[in-house]
Amino acid sequence: MPSKQVPERQTSEDRRAAARESRARWAKAVSQALAERGLSVHAAARQAGISPGALQAWLHQDVEPSPRAMEALAWVIGRRHLHLISLLGWLPEELGDIPMQLEASFKLREALAEAERWVEAASASVSFGGGSLIANAMLDRSSDWEVILRHSIRGNTLQVRYVTDVAFSRVGHPNRHDPPTRPPDTDRDRAEIEGLIPDALRRTGASWRRPERTATWTWVKRQDLVLSAPVLLASKPRGLRPNLVVPPSIVVAGIPFSGAPDVGALLATSLDWAYMNLPVNARQRFGVAPGSPDELAAQAEIARGLLEDPAGTGRRLVWCCDDLEPLTETFRQGLVGPELPLVVFLRIPESVIEYAAEQLPDGPDPATIEAAQNRVRRLLDKRGDDRSLILDVPDLPIEPGALHDVDLFFDARAKLAFDAVQWLHKFHDGPALDEAPGILGELWRSAGRARRSATKQ
Repeated sequence: MPSKQVPERQTSEDRRAAARESRARWAKAVSQALAERGLSVHAAARQAGISPGALQAWLHQDVEPSPRAMEALAWVIGRRHLHLISLLGWLPEELGDIPMQLEASFKLREALAEAERWVEAASASVSFGGGSLIANAMLDRSSDWEVILRHSIRGNTLQVRYVTDVAFSRVGHPNRHDPPTRPPDTDRDRAEIEGLIPDALRRTGASWRRPERTATWTWVKRQDLVLSAPVLLASKPRGLRPNLVVPPSIVVAGIPFSGAPDVGALLATSLDWAYMNLPVNARQRFGVAPGSPDELAAQAEIARGLLEDPAGTGRRLVWCCDDLEPLTETFRQGLVGPELPLVVFLRIPESVIEYAAEQLPDGPDPATIEAAQNRVRRLLDKRGDDRSLILDVPDLPIEPGALHDVDLFFDARAKLAFDAVQWLHKFHDGPALDEAPGILGELWRSAGRARRSATKQ
């Protein structure tokens, strides 16, 4: 009867040689992952909470890594925890195939997600904008309405294409200089339009312009029937070359009229990250009506999920929170910590607080608005680290009883976005403004050219 083979016993030198080979294999895999993500050793170590010197030694000096650091490092470099452990030979032999299977599955999901982003980006470049989507939906559903589209630019010195305005009028409606045959019924006509194209309105996040804003427009027949489909503030997927160094999620928060959505959308372009318009996302996901209590509750629910999962649903995403109730609810429990998103908070001055109290439909008093702002500010002050930034919105002129100057306010918000990018560059290895991609980088460089041209003159 054949005798059972006894495994050859390893000498201490054999074990040391095998450990060196495992460390070399681990170091090669980690270095490759860093190169794929464009991460320096210093940046990766800081994000993983490791000493840069320790990570440098693990990679280049045949020093055994710390087991405690593997999970955080795996998350930063986009590898699985078990995969890194298996490379170091720390798993029992019978479990050796499992990490490779998990890593292959993870890589396949990442590849599919990347392919989906390429398809989304390619589709976005040839698809209709929000305004065209609304116009085509209306012309397809009804022959009773005329539609005119115009692009709208915002900003005095820092100009961007901001919205597409869609003006409606009934077929045969007289020109604005002709006497109307009967008084318009704004509520009835808006309800009819909303009932004809509900899906297009939800998808685009379009909203009705206040007639006071369109009173001087000569190209519309009905000043009360103009929808604005966001362009800058439209929710977008992340780009093909997103910044991989900045911590994975950013929330831009503020009281209404702080300009948080403008700052957030501009900031997202400088990182080539996704941007989420929180109210629009709430309407699309839950089918809630704009401004309704259900919409505000849906915003708070989405915001809490993004705060608690920055590396998952919030990964490579800039999102904004500037409705009063969702802002208060989201930050009520102090959901801000070292593993949660970076926070940019826009603090508005007293004059804007008073203006917000006048303009908001529910009519909160200035004291309520200021209390909500102070609650978030105290939370961030208590945090006291470089993962949050408080920016002061300038005290811009607002004439009593008049609407604020949207172009003047936009210029101020673009400058706040400049400040936010400079903070990211200083503390989180973000891009320098001179090299930043997207709309914000272009605004910075065009402003620089204008300054240099003015100096020469």
